Amino acid sequence: MSKALRYLAGVRPEAATHLLGFYKQSVKALDPKSYHLIQIVTKVVVGTERGLRQYAPKALKAGASREEIMDAVLMAFPAAGLNKVLDAIDILNDLELLPPLPGDAVAPLHSSPELGPIEEFPLGKMHCVNRPEGDLIVFRTGERTVRVYLARCPHSKATLCKGVDHGDRVECRVHNWVFDLASGRCLGPDAEGKPGMVLVPAEVREGRVVLTA
Repeated sequence: MSKALRYLAGVRPEAATHLLGFYKQSVKALDPKSYHLIQIVTKVVVGTERGLRQYAPKALKAGASREEIMDAVLMAFPAAGLNKVLDAIDILNDLELLPPLPGDAVAPLHSSPELGPIEEFPLGKMHCVNRPEGDLIVFRTGERTVRVYLARCPHSKATLCKGVDHGDRVECRVHNWVFDLASGRCLGPDAEGKPGMVLVPAEVREGRVVLTA
């Protein structure tokens, strides 16, 4: 449930109860995969990026293939138009949910283990590094110490490089999970049991940040 819907349920509980009750009963004949694929169509039509980021991974988890998710996006074309469909494809690409192109290489590309001079990374602030095999987040904790993480949210797989930057914390735009950049832990009253950011081994050698694994 989004923050806005939770607010609506609090300020207008009767209206929200009837709305959610109608919605639940109106789709009770649908299996989970069909339900989530239809949600993708509707989110593309109305141009809701947050909704598409929410339901595309759910469709995959419910058993839909990447090709079926792409088909759901394309089915929105008559009502949504080309621009919204292309925007949706960009989002699927960001979520790594696009079907592979014919002839795509399977093996990931590997670039240099060096990320750059320590001075390039501001102290106590999030810094994203784009790499062929996946973006990284570098958080400098001291004059000669850093923490490096995979940029993918461990929950939604959306890139945290496009999340909300709170300085020493980053918030995923999909489900609003917040992560502490000094420790990688998920924060908040309901954070217990939630996975943290994936740490990438790194160290500072001769003034340069270097990946060690």
